[in-house]
Amino acid sequence: MFQRTTYIAALAVCGLGLTALHSGAQPEKKAKPEDSAKSKKALQEVQDFIGLWNLEGTQKVGAKTEAWKEKVSWGWKFKDGDAWITVSFAEGKGKYFTSGELKYDAEKKKYLLALTPSAKGEAAQTFEGAYAKGALKVERKDPKTNDVYRLTLNTAAEGERFAMKYEKQDGGKGLFSAVHAMNGSKDGVVAGAPKKPECIVSGGSANISVSYNGKDYWVCCSGCRDEFKENPEKYVKGK
Repeated sequence: MFQRTTYIAALAVCGLGLTALHSGAQPEKKAKPEDSAKSKKALQEVQDFIGLWNLEGTQKVGAKTEAWKEKVSWGWKFKDGDAWITVSFAEGKGKYFTSGELKYDAEKKKYLLALTPSAKGEAAQTFEGAYAKGALKVERKDPKTNDVYRLTLNTAAEGERFAMKYEKQDGGKGLFSAVHAMNGSKDGVVAGAPKKPECIVSGGSANISVSYNGKDYWVCCSGCRDEFKENPEKYVKGK
């Protein structure tokens, strides 16, 4: 009786293990080093996004134009050799979105921008697209309505201005119509000021100083600062 009970218990444990495997409780597949390198290189195309922006949003409401202001922050994130870019809208209280992540799929050769809507209960929205002619243009299709939503993001004035345009194509046909737009300047930027030093991690415009072995270096965001502190020799070599 004891052996039979033990056998049944063992089967139950095995069953739980199989259930865990089939429920998706598996570690994320680590990106290949070469794909991680390609991803970081592609994301450096939008390096000018990095930083804090003072933006003004506008949208048409009937015959009137509604306006609001938001601080939008972009920064690098590093983990296990991989790199991506994060974004925060008004410290998580943006009018349309709270936060998001921008990644690059080396296999698809596409940028993936996942945004979390401000409206409670709405699932994250993933836009897919490419960077061309100085702008990142990504789209997503609503599976229920077939409506297509497009986001176009770009900088201007040597990285001192930022623009984000949100459009909609009804039913996936015809022309796109404007939903809302956000435009503004980088926080702390003074017209005619000297060019900022280069970030030792990402290569972009830097404004944060970090020290190592008695020498000062520059980074562009808190993500690059943390990455530099964890792997200083990787970045100071040859400098």
